[in-house]
Amino acid sequence: MHNCNVTPFAMMRDSPLVPERYLPYIYNASRTAPRHQRGERVTALLEAATRVTEDQALALAFDTGVWHAELWQARVKTAWERSPEMAKSADAAVVYELIQRWNRRSDPDSEGALAFYAFKKGLGPALAPLVDPPPAVTDAQLLEALERAAAWLKATFGSLRVPYGRYFRVGREGGTRTWPVGGGSLNREPNNVGMATPRAITFVPSGGVMLGRAGQSATHIVILTRPPRSYSVVPLGHSDDPNSPHWDDQAEKLFSRGRAAPTYFLRRDELRRHATARKVVRRTVTAGRRS
Repeated sequence: MHNCNVTPFAMMRDSPLVPERYLPYIYNASRTAPRHQRGERVTALLEAATRVTEDQALALAFDTGVWHAELWQARVKTAWERSPEMAKSADAAVVYELIQRWNRRSDPDSEGALAFYAFKKGLGPALAPLVDPPPAVTDAQLLEALERAAAWLKATFGSLRVPYGRYFRVGREGGTRTWPVGGGSLNREPNNVGMATPRAITFVPSGGVMLGRAGQSATHIVILTRPPRSYSVVPLGHSDDPNSPHWDDQAEKLFSRGRAAPTYFLRRDELRRHATARKVVRRTVTAGRRS
């Protein structure tokens, strides 16, 4: 079961939590509520996860897969193969190949992910947000979107082959450093291109890049062993002091890499091994008063 901000009937495959079984004011949703991209991806992942290792559980929390991107890949391939050669520029051909070879994951080092993002932007505001290619979309529209994608990549980065994490970043507002990051909630402005991944990060423009500003803000992964094993990460750092080494250390060392740190819950000996300082507080009692 998952909660990706979806209605209860979309929290798992064949969910019994359907609106017909509850009073409307309690259920507070309907069959017409969207089963959105992020939720559909997680439903599919959890349905297939019959035996999950600890590493796989951690990977689920940071999954960057783009649900139904393969439908766009197939539709673009059809349009490309049946279009005349004179309709295909060399730059568009590079973008096309990047999209076709893409593994449908918005990983920081993925050139295919940013090529697909640029292609979806090139479709325009009516088509870009759609998760599935509509039947009415034409070959000409798809080829034109490839051309626009190539033009945007060259104008913005001076290259057609650009890693996703060069544009999508994480770091402190007002800080001097940012780092590449994967995933994202690219289903709303200014990035409404139907690329919402389970790893939910909302981006805003900042100095020529897209900087993470909301979304996956306090990730916890708990493995129900005895004692439990648990992991945690925040997007930036635990300190709000710019002079602290913990101001943006988690952005650099954990969040940007899709990792979390062990919290050693109920594992005192393990926690002590990683202590960097120790302070002893003693309680004294004098003249009948405690201080």
